[in-house]
Amino acid sequence: MGRAAQALTGGMDLVLRALMIQAIWLLGVLAGGIVLGWAPATTAATDAAACAERGEPIRWRRAARIWRGTFVRSQLTLALPGLFLLLAVAAALSGMLPRAPEIAMWLIAGLLLIAVAHIPDLDRRYHLPATRVLGRAVALSLAQAPTSLLMLAVLALWTGVVAAVPGLLPFLGAAVPLLVTHHLADRSLDRNEDLLSRPAPPPAEPRARSAAGTVAARRPRAARTV
Repeated sequence: MGRAAQALTGGMDLVLRALMIQAIWLLGVLAGGIVLGWAPATTAATDAAACAERGEPIRWRRAARIWRGTFVRSQLTLALPGLFLLLAVAAALSGMLPRAPEIAMWLIAGLLLIAVAHIPDLDRRYHLPATRVLGRAVALSLAQAPTSLLMLAVLALWTGVVAAVPGLLPFLGAAVPLLVTHHLADRSLDRNEDLLSRPAPPPAEPRARSAAGTVAARRPRAARTV
């Protein structure tokens, strides 16, 4: 009986946290006028999902600060790849492509979807230039193919559930995918620290050196030899 009560309490706590994440996402989307709001809202809601997974309280003030702080950057790191994803899906659904290009477009759309799902956690953990985030997210998605396929399957399953029960959409429509993708993306990031934290190559030294500079560079070595 104690285990059942504990499981029920844990389940209710998870549902309440999911409702808060959904509220953060919806308010963030509306605050940015939907088109410009969904990317920073997703970033803020992903941070709230991370807090929920760690058992920390979800703070509205923290979510608002993250929304404001990532508004401009998220348009480049998340909204632009999201636009590419929409264009790929629209091209695949247009019916104007031959069979082989249509299949290729669906594969590209699937890869972009997984990459977009990784971007909020990737951008939250690492300080990468905005122009490199999508490339690293694609590399991570390919490097962790089993996790990426699992993520794609869960997203497809949740889409089917929401289609069957549309009443879930305003309450948990975004929260459940955000919780799942955060958990799986965090695992992928932990397994690929070397891929993602690899430092940029140092700048190449200039080839042309003056004769005086060459002599000055060699003199200390001669002194040490003696």
